[in-house]
Amino acid sequence: MTAHAPRVSRAISAVLAATTIVVGLAGRTVLPEAVGGPLGDALSAVLVVWLVMLLAPRTPPAVAASVALAVCAVIEASHLTPLAPALLDRWPAARFVVGTTFAVQDLVWYALGAALAGTLVAAVTPRRGGTGQTLRHAPTAAAVRGRRAASVVAPLTVLGLLVVGGVVLGRTVEAEAVELTAEVTTAQRELSTSAGKVADDAVREQLAAALDRAGSVLGATPVLHRLPGDARAAAAGLEDAIEAVRASRRERATDRATTAREEAAPVRRRAERVLDAADALAESGQDAGEATRAAVRDTLGAVDDTVALADPERLAEMPLADLEEVAPVLRARQDAVGTATAELMSAQDAVVCPFPDQVWFPEGGRIATDDLAPIPWAPEHSVRADLLDGLVALDEAYLAQFGAHLVVNSAYRSVDDQREVYRPENPNPLAAPPGCSNHGLGTAVDLSVGPEGFDGARFAWLTEHAEQYGWTHPDWAGPTGRLPEPWHWESVATPDAY
Repeated sequence: MTAHAPRVSRAISAVLAATTIVVGLAGRTVLPEAVGGPLGDALSAVLVVWLVMLLAPRTPPAVAASVALAVCAVIEASHLTPLAPALLDRWPAARFVVGTTFAVQDLVWYALGAALAGTLVAAVTPRRGGTGQTLRHAPTAAAVRGRRAASVVAPLTVLGLLVVGGVVLGRTVEAEAVELTAEVTTAQRELSTSAGKVADDAVREQLAAALDRAGSVLGATPVLHRLPGDARAAAAGLEDAIEAVRASRRERATDRATTAREEAAPVRRRAERVLDAADALAESGQDAGEATRAAVRDTLGAVDDTVALADPERLAEMPLADLEEVAPVLRARQDAVGTATAELMSAQDAVVCPFPDQVWFPEGGRIATDDLAPIPWAPEHSVRADLLDGLVALDEAYLAQFGAHLVVNSAYRSVDDQREVYRPENPNPLAAPPGCSNHGLGTAVDLSVGPEGFDGARFAWLTEHAEQYGWTHPDWAGPTGRLPEPWHWESVATPDAY
């Protein structure tokens, strides 16, 4: 009976075992844990197959693979007993043989490694036929040498491919994770800095959701649960969400800048009116001070510069960080114009208006005709149009009480009208200087209350009822005021400060 030749020689098995050990240790050291760990588990089973073939070269491949899987499973299960922990405590280096913890998924990698090694052994084992066929087709020396070379080259080639594939796979997954981590940092910064700065909060919610998905991808086990392309897809989702947030920020910042630009127009016009009036008064000898006028000019120039920045075409080309600063800067400069204008008006008031209860307004006596309305029962007189309804209602109540309309002696006065009634030579003139009278604002009327004056029924009735219609008698014109005038009534909307 002819003895069977060994399937794999002991020398080849020894070389393969040593190579497997080197590759396994190198993989553990070089590759990421997510790749090196499974590869090491698989190579552990491969190593056991080579050791079986080293001890018993004629062992059938299936038996060798089964023995390898059983040995690896027993070693893995030892972690469920006190044996493996005790061994590791005494010899820490034993972790390279028995591992460190029990993991069910390791059994899968053992099975794959055992199956791969068994398949390689079967592939390089010569086929045996009948006795006659063996005699007729006895292998030549060259064929035997070829099979021996194949038994070495094939396993080494497979091991090399496993290592190269593991390196490529691990590096790819790792590189994608690095890119995703950087994108997560950018997205987190965008999420934190965009609070209260977007036109639609939904885009920030979408960015938060994309961050959650990216976190789940990064937290997944590489290779097993995070495949190549997963991190890249999550990064692309973050990029889209970041762009959506930035677009929403641009929309809001542009709207705010446009609104601030529109709001600056009336502030600027008022400042220019006050400045022009103050310049004219300065030329007439009533100078409030060059410094106060210069302050208004300077702040107007700053507003003009910012308004120019808020031009729609410039806003569209502006970097986001600069765009978001336009509205706050413009509003701050508007406030500065308002403050400088009020200070100029106060300074001019001190020069022009002789009494504290008089307030200087440059528009006094210069109200546009469209902003005035004639008094229906006294059309030769006018008041500010928005105050007419209250005055009409007051007259109706007065008519019901006294059977006659309110007698209007004066209402709105132009600058020229005010100059005609102002008598500066009088220590306490009945009429205020132009610009200092509420008549020039269209908010005051002179009503006849009869010869009884303060003591008459008409004054008493007006004192009791006028305010409910938006009109009042000021303290300075009261019986004990600076200038007692029972006939002077003014709207509660009359400004008394800047």
